[in-house]
Amino acid sequence: MYMRKFSIHFGEEQIEDLHRRIDCTRLPELPEDGNWALGTDGGYLRSLLGYWRDGYSWARKETELNRYPQFICQLKGLNIHFFHIRSARRDAKPLLLTHGWPDSFLRYAKVFSLLPDYDLVVPSLPGFAFSTLPPKGFMNNAEVAEIWHCLMTEVLGYKEYAAAGGDMGRGVTCYLAARYPQEVRGIHLTDVGLAGDLAAAPDETLSPDELAYKRSANEWMRMEGAYINIHSTKPQTLAYMLSDSPAGMAAWITEKYRAWSDWPLLTMDDILDCLTLYWMTNTACTSVRAYHGNTFTLPALGKISVPTAIAAFPHDVLPVPRTWVEKNYPVVMYTEMPRGGHFTALEQPEAFAENISKFMNMIF
Repeated sequence: MYMRKFSIHFGEEQIEDLHRRIDCTRLPELPEDGNWALGTDGGYLRSLLGYWRDGYSWARKETELNRYPQFICQLKGLNIHFFHIRSARRDAKPLLLTHGWPDSFLRYAKVFSLLPDYDLVVPSLPGFAFSTLPPKGFMNNAEVAEIWHCLMTEVLGYKEYAAAGGDMGRGVTCYLAARYPQEVRGIHLTDVGLAGDLAAAPDETLSPDELAYKRSANEWMRMEGAYINIHSTKPQTLAYMLSDSPAGMAAWITEKYRAWSDWPLLTMDDILDCLTLYWMTNTACTSVRAYHGNTFTLPALGKISVPTAIAAFPHDVLPVPRTWVEKNYPVVMYTEMPRGGHFTALEQPEAFAENISKFMNMIF
């Protein structure tokens, strides 16, 4: 298995090309009244593009990220990018952190310095940032879990480890727990996805909390879930916009950051760090293909038996009733977080780091 050190660098010509494309943006004639009901607000997008063009500095983030050891490893025919940040402690335990969409390893970058007692392994999902996709053009969470386990045990040599994640990272983490319970000591989740059985169950079989969830979930899928169908069935058509137009890509992704987060906790720099990474690596178009893989090729999960922690952020997408979570996962720690949404460690880094440290001390 080939592995090499890696550092992030985007050249000045790439930055200049981005600026030229922003200069050539043609925005639609729509009200700019702060109303996001029909999609990304035009006034916010105009301000975001202006700051991206004339105020934002990627060099700041690049310098910050390159302080931490990064690598590219060839696994199962793919180039996999990952951070491997070793603790100064000789007895440090390994912690694998997996992101989702529409984010990246940047979800966890703010906690790199807040988790010094652990060996952190933070990979980029295939098709995201500097990690590649296989020739078929997509992967599912179970396939990624196999690669991650190989990375942890065969490449990095850990005999056991803990895993954590949210969004797609939650799915990958669950497959690790189900398939490798001898090596995975425990998992930390910040969401449990859609409880499909509750959303489809007859009303009379549900508790009041479950019934409220069912109604919210079905309404959310009707009003907010169209992107799932597009990503799953026609990701290539969407890819042309995401690859060619900074404004189009920004509108598509920023809407999700606003809808799924505790929005006041995020800055324009947070949003533009994400957008710039997608733009410069041209992976906004490939990242969405994971939805195709997970919709059409994902095998059954199987039973999870390892200790599980849930950090429930109040502004996350469709929080599932605690009673359902505890019926379906071997929960040993459940925390209702005071603030934050879907992007967890990006929004509330200190609270996330404290919560996951508590869990790590519990399972090791």
